Parts: sequence; structure tokens; C-alpha cells
Amino acid sequence: MFKFMALLTGALVSFSFAQQQRFACVDPQVVMQESQMVKSRRSQLIAKREGYQKQLDEMSKKLEELKKQIDSKATAQKVREEKIKEFEKIQGEGIELQQRAQRELMELGEKLENEVASRVRSISEELAKSRGFSAIVDCSVFFYKSPELDITKEVVQRLDQQK
Repeated sequence: MFKFMALLTGALVSFSFAQQQRFACVDPQVVMQESQMVKSRRSQLIAKREGYQKQLDEMSKKLEELKKQIDSKATAQKVREEKIKEFEKIQGEGIELQQRAQRELMELGEKLENEVASRVRSISEELAKSRGFSAIVDCSVFFYKSPELDITKEVVQRLDQQK
């Protein structure tokens, strides 16, 4: 009987403690989809990627033209050798450009994600302190949540107000 009473008292204390806690959540996917700041930075990434792609396309066209000249029966042997060297040079430059582009775009994407995560954490901390939340978590951790727990829209607004 004593164990049962102690267990019941412990459960009631835990329940009472849990009721005093206030939680909110943020949906990171919605932040990444709806934030104007994120959209702007993504469009910069896309423009950079398209710039690299344009350079690679131009190199590819040069390589195709050189290949035609190399394969042409009318091309003299000495000219063919020069064209082969030029082909190999451009091909190497293209590989280097592609690797540099991939590395740079990946780094910029990671930098954007880290910056957004850091800003969302900071905004969440401010909101938790000002509104008395015990915790703000990713909305996906809940099997069910009432709509008033989701503060994603406010986080997006605050994120877009920052410069």
C-alpha cells in the first residue's frame, strides 16, 4: 500500500510539473520554404550554379569543335597534335572547374543552412524567454500538437526582418 501511494504521489508530482511546462514548436522545413531571406539566398546559389553551368557548356562546345577538327581527315598531323593538346588542356580545366563549382556550391549551401539554423535558434531563444516557454522543439517530434503550439510563422517573420 505504501509503494502504491508513493508511486501515485510521484506520478501526480510529475503530472503537475508537466502541466506547468509550456512548449512551442517550429517547423524547419516550412522556415526553409517560406522565408524570403532563404529564398533570396537560394536564388543567389542558383544564379551561381547557372553561371558555372554556362562556363561548362561553353567548354563542352569548344571540346566538340576540337574533336571534329581532330577527327577530320583534312587536318594536318602537326595541327592535329596541337588540337589534341588544346583539347586535353580544356578538358582538364573543365574538370577542375566542375570540381571547384561543386565544392563551392556545397559549402555555400551548408553555410546557408547553418546560418538559418543559428538564427532560428536565436529567435526561438528570444521567444522562449519573452513568452515563458520551457522548450521550443522541431514540430515533427510531436505525434499530435495543437495549432497554437506552432510558432513557425512568427519565426519566419522575425527571420525575414533580420538583415
